[in-house]
Amino acid sequence: MFGDPVYNEKGWDLNKFTELGDFGRGVSKYRPRNAPELLNGPYPLIQTGDVSNSGLYIKDYSSTYSELGLKQSKMWPKGTLCITIAANIAQTGILNFDACFPDSVVGFNPNNKIKSIFIHYWFSFLQKIIDSKATQVAQKNINLQILSDLDVITPPIELQNKFVELVEQIDKQKFVCKKIRQLLCKIIILC
Repeated sequence: MFGDPVYNEKGWDLNKFTELGDFGRGVSKYRPRNAPELLNGPYPLIQTGDVSNSGLYIKDYSSTYSELGLKQSKMWPKGTLCITIAANIAQTGILNFDACFPDSVVGFNPNNKIKSIFIHYWFSFLQKIIDSKATQVAQKNINLQILSDLDVITPPIELQNKFVELVEQIDKQKFVCKKIRQLLCKIIILC
């Protein structure tokens, strides 16, 4: 639909990633593993593994912050595109709920030129390229400058909207298929 984003043979406009919305690193002044009092509260805490295992939408989380954890972090709104910058490089998922995340995840909220779903799939195409730019000491990571310098193809918003509609229809069909498969498994077990 959009062609190869590296070669841009369709001649789409190019914008720096920073021109397409607001983004910044998650906040965690203290590592939760070093401060257990930050955990086990009501506020979802998204880690890099939660993003990597999410697919299009981040629907689950494995940790939560307490009130103290929230005070030393930042709550990001539902719809934020999460991008991993440590360990699992350039993996993405869109928050399905408000959540906090550490500085190993970048949050992106698009402006009116781009759609989060488009950026999610754009990253999936370029993930290996971005990962190859990662430095590795103890674990791989990239910095905000690498993301800032990325040139992003920017097709017309009307075409992106059509793409989003198709992706959302497919996502709903996947959900229905998953539920049917679960139901069939229960029926088989009962037989």
